[in-house]
Amino acid sequence: MAKAVNTYDKAGVDGDWICVGALAAPHGVKGDVRLKSFTENPVSIFKFKDLRLGADGKAILLSKKAKNKDGFIVHIDGFDTPEAAAAFSGKQLYIRRDFLPQAADDEYYLTDLIGLEARDEHGTRIGVVEAVENFGAEDLIELILDEPVKGLGRFALIPFRKLLVPTVDIKGGFLTVAFTDWQETQTGKQAESQMDQGGSS
Repeated sequence: MAKAVNTYDKAGVDGDWICVGALAAPHGVKGDVRLKSFTENPVSIFKFKDLRLGADGKAILLSKKAKNKDGFIVHIDGFDTPEAAAAFSGKQLYIRRDFLPQAADDEYYLTDLIGLEARDEHGTRIGVVEAVENFGAEDLIELILDEPVKGLGRFALIPFRKLLVPTVDIKGGFLTVAFTDWQETQTGKQAESQMDQGGSS
């Protein structure tokens, strides 16, 4: 299995554009704003030369003012009041996919998983990778399943571990999921939840 390069924590992809950060509330009276970087090394976001507000949106120029517990305090060139900064709250920052460094032959970016065909242990197609998420614990691949699974529906979040995703073939356009094993873990969780609910009644 080739090495996955976790370039950013959230694989926000819109066509050829990759989300690398998000702006938050204003800070101070000079138009500064809080920034959360999604790059693996948070400070790397300041190295991108063409940051956009949204996919293919307006280009902006950031300057770093300070670091805080959630990211950085930054200033956006040309916006010098708290009122102007407030308009950026919640806006996401994107770069073009081809601005990312070229991955080595045995590496790939997590965003490269999006759009791959998902196959089960027997090589049968079960769906497609819709997104890669990370809610703080580990990377998860989100599948849209061709056929709904009882109790789970059409969507599945699979932990991106070699045990559950043993094969990733970027050139071949697919990855393999130990789908039966994963379903068993979900069935076990559902049973535990039902027992807990029964015990608390």
